[in-house]
Amino acid sequence: MSKNKLGIIGGMGPEATVNFYNRIVKHTKASKDQDHIDMIILNHASLMDRTYAIKNNKKSEFLNQISEDIKILEYAEVDNIAIPCNTCHTFLEDIQSMTSIPIINMIEETCKSLDNRLKIGLMATEGTINSNLYQKWFNKFNINYFLPESSIQNKIMEIIYNDAKSNGIYDNNKFEMVLKYFINQNNCDLVILGCTELSQFKNEFNERTIDPMDYLVKASIERTNGIYKL
Repeated sequence: MSKNKLGIIGGMGPEATVNFYNRIVKHTKASKDQDHIDMIILNHASLMDRTYAIKNNKKSEFLNQISEDIKILEYAEVDNIAIPCNTCHTFLEDIQSMTSIPIINMIEETCKSLDNRLKIGLMATEGTINSNLYQKWFNKFNINYFLPESSIQNKIMEIIYNDAKSNGIYDNNKFEMVLKYFINQNNCDLVILGCTELSQFKNEFNERTIDPMDYLVKASIERTNGIYKL
């Protein structure tokens, strides 16, 4: 069997891209280098902020920027594309229209795996929340979901932008206070970490959180002729 090649549009943010790559390596069953999957990683850190693009009607400008990444990956002849950024998936249909290369839908991969008997909370950027990105998939799969009130949403944005993106800080205590709002005050069974910056909290709060990056990792490995391992 000839090996497929995975293209990754990263840099949103760079640390999340590193995390994604490390997880692919960790979860690929391999006894030698050649068992790992081939990847082309574009760390396009200068891409316009996705929430900014949504809130300020800069969609066309953002798409123009990312179209250059698509051209590079087409030239590299990748077989699938992964984008480890939740908010960027708001533009996924438009990005997919630029190429015949399949783009793995991280949001769909996550939501189709959820147990619809559970109540699911969503932590994400304002851009992701306001674009109804997850909500449409929740509805498709009959998922009972909960969105935070504005004061808590502001705290989530602070964790993502002020702490993680600006200063590389991942404050477990601050995150836990927000998590308890979902679990204890609003009876959520699980909470989706709907921003790849929040993925850094997965190990510490594994039992009550769902990380979409996990589902993107699995799909990326399997669609690139690799063998996924837990």
